[in-house]
Amino acid sequence: MTSKPKYDTINLADLKLDSNNPRLPKSLHGKDEVDIIEYMLLDASLIELMLAIGENDFFPGEQLLVVKDTDGKYKVIEGNRRLSAVKLLSNPELARVQKIKIEKVLEETKHRPKEIPCLIFNSESEIHNYLGYRHITGIKEWKLLEKARYLNGLRRENYSKIPINQASREIAKIIGSRMDYVRRILIGYEIYSTIEDEAFF
Repeated sequence: MTSKPKYDTINLADLKLDSNNPRLPKSLHGKDEVDIIEYMLLDASLIELMLAIGENDFFPGEQLLVVKDTDGKYKVIEGNRRLSAVKLLSNPELARVQKIKIEKVLEETKHRPKEIPCLIFNSESEIHNYLGYRHITGIKEWKLLEKARYLNGLRRENYSKIPINQASREIAKIIGSRMDYVRRILIGYEIYSTIEDEAFF
């Protein structure tokens, strides 16, 4: 019988990246965290995620999914991107690329999480079963219009008095996304709303 995962906060120093993560290219399997973080910095929008976590702290509802490894540390099976962002916030020397961008993030943010919320599983297979439910059955992803309405609501409630570029940047920091992506959605929603109001359909 599969046991339930245990919730706990784990010190950042006791968490390690999964070097065999299937999302990584095979050439990185077995590499150290500096190599993995470099790949993620170049490919996985880590800067935006660093901004979001540094601005808002690490949300307890976004637990990392971990298993205890043979060395006594906890290997992160789900959440390697978030862990990389947190590691860079506390130890920017891990970065070999995008150092200027990281320095700017550190100047603009205040949170440096050290105790990270985690769900501790007994085995990797239990995590994969959980993820199968979560991503395929348990969570329905928002459609583009739903995302647009949400972002527009954020702008209207909090950033209505500043230009759209500045608002887009502030919202991107909150949600961990790219400023240009947020701006495109906001502009698109304004056009959509105009069409809807004028009954152009």
